[in-house]
Amino acid sequence: MAYRPSGLRVASGAASRSTPVRHLLAHCLAKQGRHEAALEQFRLVDGYVDALPWRYYSNPAEVYCAVRGVALQGAAASRLAG
Repeated sequence: MAYRPSGLRVASGAASRSTPVRHLLAHCLAKQGRHEAALEQFRLVDGYVDALPWRYYSNPAEVYCAVRGVALQGAAASRLAG
């Protein structure tokens, strides 16, 4: 089983069907600099790290948290500049 920091979980049931797509979307949006949109996707799946693209990395939780952090900082900066 992959390492998950406290508070991170694996989705189950109906939520698990859309979760992988939302993670890929959040990742792509964050990489494109569309931080507000990425942050919304992260909010919908927050805490789930056993999906693509995160499981491509040796420490999925670390990369997930880092990309989510970039989206959060970018969204905050946009709001302050706003």
